[in-house]
Amino acid sequence: MISITDYINMKANKFEEKVANGYSLCSCDSLRFNEGNLPDYRYYIVQDLYAMRYDLAYAHEYKVMYTEMLESLKPGAILEVTSLGCGNMVDYWSLKRVLPANCRVSYHGVDAIDWDDKFAACKGDKIDFSLQYISDYLYDCDELESNVYVFPKSISEIDDDELEAICRIISEKGFAKDEVHFLFSMRANQYSLDRDMAKTDKICAAIRAASMMSDGKSGSLYTGPDKMIYNCDSDFNIDRLKKSYDMLNNLPYMCDNYHSGCCSCDLCAENRNQPMLKTKYIRYQIFTFRKVA
Repeated sequence: MISITDYINMKANKFEEKVANGYSLCSCDSLRFNEGNLPDYRYYIVQDLYAMRYDLAYAHEYKVMYTEMLESLKPGAILEVTSLGCGNMVDYWSLKRVLPANCRVSYHGVDAIDWDDKFAACKGDKIDFSLQYISDYLYDCDELESNVYVFPKSISEIDDDELEAICRIISEKGFAKDEVHFLFSMRANQYSLDRDMAKTDKICAAIRAASMMSDGKSGSLYTGPDKMIYNCDSDFNIDRLKKSYDMLNNLPYMCDNYHSGCCSCDLCAENRNQPMLKTKYIRYQIFTFRKVA
């Protein structure tokens, strides 16, 4: 499996090539999350920049999240995971880094955007991808068969209509497994966090309506400690990312509008291009549900 640092460097090289070939940096101005704003992920150059800025942090967060989940789950030969809003499937990378070597994964990725450079399956694993809205994917399932459902930052990007459809389908279809785990990774800023936790409450209510009961330890909000990601473990070697992160920190100097003195967007003007490197932004909840006898 590719290292997370090699993956980010690969995305940085693609980003640099696109800019050299005439792609406008101003198309990346949508890459912000303040006050409910959402990026336009349809553009591959936005996906490249997103990976450069966030994938190291998200890879670490999902490692921590999956590690905690596995403490209460004894996986058998195969773990079946459905990632709802999977993006480039970086959560699959994180899961493989903490899963016992003798356990294989059947991973179902679902996203309304077909992300470029999705992580590939390791030997013995199975990966499939559905280019669908989450509610459409769940509706097409005869029964919800996975034992792990993860929303990797995607809960923040689900609107009210989609949320209502997801909840309705979950409560109607029910689950094939006697025990299921729901993992919600959320934005750290308070505006988004309040909205995200209200959404997880609604989804959990729908799961309970499908004759599932959460255990007493479920749902605590995990808040990351104030550390630097690259000090956490050897997967996150900051030295290997120096060139890519130098490019991020100096992104305005790659922009023709910035050079000419007429910035057409605030991507360069506010210089908000630094990579996320602090663990204090981690926020997630894990719920375990079991069928009511």
